[in-house]
Amino acid sequence: VIFAPVLDVNSNPENPIINTRAFGEDPSDVARMGRAFLRGARAGGALATAKHFPGHGDTRVDSHLTLPEVTADRARLEAVEFVPFRAAIEEGVDGIMTAHVSMPGVLGPNAPPATLSPVFMTDILRRDMGFGGIVYTDALRMGAITEAYGAGEAAVLAFEAGADVILIPADVPEAIRSMVDAVESGRISRDRLAASVRRVLGEKSRVGLHRVRDVSLEAVSATVGSGAHRALADSVSERAMTLVRDHDGLLPPDPARLRRVVSVTWAAPTDLVAGREFDVVLGGLLPGAVTSVRVGPDTPAAIFDALLGEVAGADRVLLNVYLPPRAGAGSVALPENFRAFAAAAAGRAPTVLVSLGNPYLLAAVPEVGSYLVAWGDREVSQRAAARAVVGAAPIGGRLPISIPPLHGRGEGLQRPADPVMAARGARRGDALDEAGLLRHGPPPATPPDALGEPPPEAWDGFPVSPMELRDPSLVGMDSASLAALDAYIEAAIADSVAPGVALAVGRRGSLVRLRGYGQLDWAAGSPPVTPTTIYDLASLTKVVATTSAIMILADEGRLELDAPVADYLRGWERGDPRKSGVTVRDLLLHQSGLPPFRQYFVTHPDGVGVRDAVYDLALQVAPRTEMIYSDIGFKTLAWVVEAVTGEPFDGFLHDRLWMPLGLSDTGFNPEPSTAPRVAPTEVTGNRGHVRGRVHDENAGILGGVAGHAGLFSTAADLAVLMSALTRGGQVGPCGHLPGSGMPCARTRSAAVEVVPPGPLAFFTRRSGPASSRALGWDTPSGRSSAGDYFSAASWGHTGFTGTSIWVDPELDLWVVLLTNRVNPTRENTRHIPFRRAVHDAVAAAVADQVVLRREP
Repeated sequence: VIFAPVLDVNSNPENPIINTRAFGEDPSDVARMGRAFLRGARAGGALATAKHFPGHGDTRVDSHLTLPEVTADRARLEAVEFVPFRAAIEEGVDGIMTAHVSMPGVLGPNAPPATLSPVFMTDILRRDMGFGGIVYTDALRMGAITEAYGAGEAAVLAFEAGADVILIPADVPEAIRSMVDAVESGRISRDRLAASVRRVLGEKSRVGLHRVRDVSLEAVSATVGSGAHRALADSVSERAMTLVRDHDGLLPPDPARLRRVVSVTWAAPTDLVAGREFDVVLGGLLPGAVTSVRVGPDTPAAIFDALLGEVAGADRVLLNVYLPPRAGAGSVALPENFRAFAAAAAGRAPTVLVSLGNPYLLAAVPEVGSYLVAWGDREVSQRAAARAVVGAAPIGGRLPISIPPLHGRGEGLQRPADPVMAARGARRGDALDEAGLLRHGPPPATPPDALGEPPPEAWDGFPVSPMELRDPSLVGMDSASLAALDAYIEAAIADSVAPGVALAVGRRGSLVRLRGYGQLDWAAGSPPVTPTTIYDLASLTKVVATTSAIMILADEGRLELDAPVADYLRGWERGDPRKSGVTVRDLLLHQSGLPPFRQYFVTHPDGVGVRDAVYDLALQVAPRTEMIYSDIGFKTLAWVVEAVTGEPFDGFLHDRLWMPLGLSDTGFNPEPSTAPRVAPTEVTGNRGHVRGRVHDENAGILGGVAGHAGLFSTAADLAVLMSALTRGGQVGPCGHLPGSGMPCARTRSAAVEVVPPGPLAFFTRRSGPASSRALGWDTPSGRSSAGDYFSAASWGHTGFTGTSIWVDPELDLWVVLLTNRVNPTRENTRHIPFRRAVHDAVAAAVADQVVLRREP
């Protein structure tokens, strides 16, 4: 069920909540487009819901906050508000959602919300208009309801008025109790209840839920966000661009005269997406010419004064305003300080006002001579607007609303694309082309400079540059596909997957990609991510550090994988006699029976006694009966390493791995001097914004050094390590030779072997059909973070902060992907589909062999 289309007629420019959610201000247009929407929804197998009956378009307040009033009488409602709803009913709409609006012109003074009115919901909608489908209330927790009615009484009143589905009451248990009481007391008849139940069951039957009630999760990624759908969205957004006025002929511009462009983003501080995609595309089309600035409702006057000096003399000033209608915002009006700034800027430089939200903004700044309406704030609209303002795409939209008193409905200037900018945009490829990413087999020939490479540069003094990468074509990979991957990563950052991303890709022993994207933090002015940005690796510690140490000791005969853990840690088994049978191998395979974790940072905040607590811990299940991914098991493995070597865990790793490979940025507890290069993680209540300290609280109380988490590193360092791991544990000499593709953190005059090849192959082999785990490492299963095209022989791991490593020996391919997706909150899960898409894209860039979807 989708709660669309919005069939409100937006006849009031001051409406703060309908606005661009409506199709327009003309009832016939809204009806026509509503019908088309319903036909498309039904063709796609969805149940559609027209809203908000009897009409929410002619209001001045947000019903999420208080009760709006529509003063129209029945004749006016029939002529305007009811027109689209009658059309939808004729079209066979499945559901209609109510409006929390007062209609005194029909119900008289002190009229209740239409949601609670039998006159509207039963007499007019059911009897007069003949609607027989499901009536949904709008959310009953909105201010328009909660201000005057309790949660329980509101639910009963809505049902009595004619609703079938009570949506989001303010107190769900109270609403249920009140409905039950109303039925049992006879206030609501059994027949009335049965009528609503019958309608719901009828809709379920119509879509076949009594035959097939599940959907294929595997099919979701093939449909939702597919390349064809994204391409259609880009096309629609581009064709919707509407140039309302252009008094000075600023669009399309002469690209030769755009040497200095100031792009000003106005948005709320919480709107992390605003401007990011716009500025990425704009910067790609006008390399080196764009200065981006962000302001908002809290920007002080002094900043606007300074910004006026910045825009003076610019070849173009773009004022990009993100004010979409949002529930609870209460207003889509520009604050006075920005109005004054916009008017002043228009007097100092050629200025274009771009609305990425409320289309009525021009009425507040009539001094601006060029006004482009992009209709939305999401990435597709940002891309289309950026292309439109520089002439990379034609402009041909027309207003579906009027902007009183300046412009009427139907207005819109037509502008052709500038040939130079259109060609530049086509070469760069602003959006990800899935057809290119998922091409299998040899791609068409691409000129080596078609998309260009960034100029050589030093990253934080680190002597690695793109010039030292191997030409992808020399190792059977397609440069154009990798360039499209760059565009995808930038787009994902604009969609708040993380503030920044670092990527390293290698094939056949050569490095073909080593780049940073985005920023260390969301804050304006944060430094850019580079290959030497230091990331908290989280659970990659388990494989990069702990598993590597165990592998070295096992090869040297100093540790037996099948020896009981208690042989190395006296007393480890005391909390449960079954622990005496747990082996080192069991810990590596997560089959020890230990629980996943315990909040030792709560019970032992100073870290004292954690080891004793683990020794005293009972198993959750018997050993080797179940795979339970356990941080506690890997804490234990680090203690085993210390017991065997007689050295601190971090000291052993430094001497045996980091120092021989020259990985000076890899280790626990980053040096304070590296702070400017450390990507911050989560904003927490008690620790503030975590930066340079381990994100994992249990590792934190252990001094930042643990077997399950705590390691920090960079894409550049991990590229060297992965080169060693995928080349039999050995790396050759290196000296930063241009085009060599040899990952080289520090110059090496001789080959170095850090991990023996025999144990490496043994450790990365899947343990058996019952588990995806190898020894320490993981292998692909289900909707793996490795995507769908890394083979079943692949091995890798992920980290909670948004990090991952995956290796495919069949493709001779590896990927290091580092993000700080937990900044500002661990609730951000956009990295999950992002990570899959990146690995699919890298696999699809393999051009010299067929890349097949991995069998489940």
